[in-house]
Amino acid sequence: MGFSLEVKNYRALQEVIWSPSGVCAITGPNGVGKTTLLSSIEFLRHFLERGIHGAVEFSGGTASIKNQHADAEANIRLTLRQSQCYWMVHAWLRSPLIAIGERVRIGEEVVAGQYPDESAAFVQERELTVSGDSVFSHAMSLLPAKQREELKGLHGLASNFRLYQNLQFWSLRTAGSPASTDLYLHSDGRNAFSLLRNWKAGRKEHEERWLFVRDGLRECFPELFEDLEFLVAGQTVTVQFFVRGLRQPIDVYSAPHGLLVALLHLCAIASAPDGGAVAIDEPENGLHPYAIRTLMDLARARAAAKNVTVLLATHSPVVLNTFNTEPERVYIMEPGHAMLPIALTEHSNPEWLSHFSLGDLYSDQAFGAQRRPPK
Repeated sequence: MGFSLEVKNYRALQEVIWSPSGVCAITGPNGVGKTTLLSSIEFLRHFLERGIHGAVEFSGGTASIKNQHADAEANIRLTLRQSQCYWMVHAWLRSPLIAIGERVRIGEEVVAGQYPDESAAFVQERELTVSGDSVFSHAMSLLPAKQREELKGLHGLASNFRLYQNLQFWSLRTAGSPASTDLYLHSDGRNAFSLLRNWKAGRKEHEERWLFVRDGLRECFPELFEDLEFLVAGQTVTVQFFVRGLRQPIDVYSAPHGLLVALLHLCAIASAPDGGAVAIDEPENGLHPYAIRTLMDLARARAAAKNVTVLLATHSPVVLNTFNTEPERVYIMEPGHAMLPIALTEHSNPEWLSHFSLGDLYSDQAFGAQRRPPK
C-alpha cells in the first residue's frame, strides 16, 4: 500500500512530494537531507505522542526546525496520506510560541482539526481545548467507530514509525537490555534482547517475528550463526550465541559486530506492523556484501508479505545493486532540484540504466554526486 508524504520548509527540506512503497533506497551526497527526510515522519510521531513542543525539541529546537531558505513568514507543512485518509500539520514559529494548524480528513470530509493562534480544536461537531497536543490523537478516541477504523491505518503508520540510527551496540554488549514487555524495537536498539525474548515467548503473531530474526541470521551468516539463547539476571536480559565449529556459546561481548548489526536490522524490520513503515540509516555499516544482499532479500520478502514499507538511506553500491531490476524504487536527494526526492527513473532514462549496475553508476557519480564547489 505505501503512503504519501509532503513536506515544506522542514529543516534541510524545502519541498518534498514522495510516495514510497515496498523496499526503497534513498541516496545522494552528504548534507542534502536524506536522514531529515526520514526524520520528518518521526517528527509527526513525536507530535502524536508528546505534543508539538516535544516534537520541536526532538528536531533540535525552534532554531533548527525551519528551513533557512524559507521566507520569514512561511510555515512548516507536513502531510501524511494513506489511501483516502490525510493528516496535515502546519506550524508557525512565533517565538516564544508555536502556532499549530491541523486537519484530519477522510476523503474530502474534515473530521478533526485545530486552528492556529487558538487553543480551540474540534472533532466533528464536538469542540475541545488542546494545548500543544495533536488533535489527531484525540480524534482516535472521540470519533465514531466507523471513522476510527478508516483512520486506523494512517494513525498506526505515524505512531509506529521508527527511524533507526545511532544504534547502541556498546550498551548491548556491556549492559544487555533492560527487562520489559516491549513488542517493538526502540529507536536506539537497546531493548533488542528483551524484545526477542518477548517475541519468542509470546503469541503466535509475535513468535513469527522471533523466527524471522533467528532464521534471517542463519541466512545472513550460514557458516557462522546457529542459534542464540537468553540469559536473565535480575532486570537485565542478554544473549549468548551458538557459533558453528565451537563447542561452547560465546557471550554478546565477544560476538562479531556484523552479527549484532544484522540482528538489530532484522528486529527493526520485524517490529513494523502490517501496513506500517520503518527506516534504517546506512544499513550497510559493518556488514559483508553477502550479508547485505541477504538482508535485502529478507526485507523484500517481509515487505511483500506484511505490506510494510522499508526505507533505507544508503551510500552503499552493494545495496544499490540490489535495485538493478527496480530502479524506480531508488530515490535521489541531489542539490539543484526544486522538488525532492527524485525517482532514479525520472533522473535518468530507464532503458539506459538497464545496461549498468546502479552501484557502479553511483560510485562514478552518474547520480547522487558529491560536487566540488567551483574555484
